[in-house]
Amino acid sequence: MDSEDWEIVAVVADTLSAEALVGLLASEGIRARVQADSELLGAARRCHILAPCKVIDRARYLLWQTRFSDEELAELAMGEAASEAPERG
Repeated sequence: MDSEDWEIVAVVADTLSAEALVGLLASEGIRARVQADSELLGAARRCHILAPCKVIDRARYLLWQTRFSDEELAELAMGEAASEAPERG
């Protein structure tokens, strides 16, 4: 069992977007997990992305810095080619 304290870093409206953001955080070395408000299967449900408290500021900054649109999150979640996504500066 994980004894580490976790805190909400972001809230999104669907499972696919949540998993995309968890993947983004993981690519930066930040462990994260999804907590959904419902046990029902399906993509449309409110999801909290949690990260360990000791890295919460870094995780929030990373997500703030990237600020994906809903369309970009959908593309990330569906695994579309990165070359089609707009560059971030």
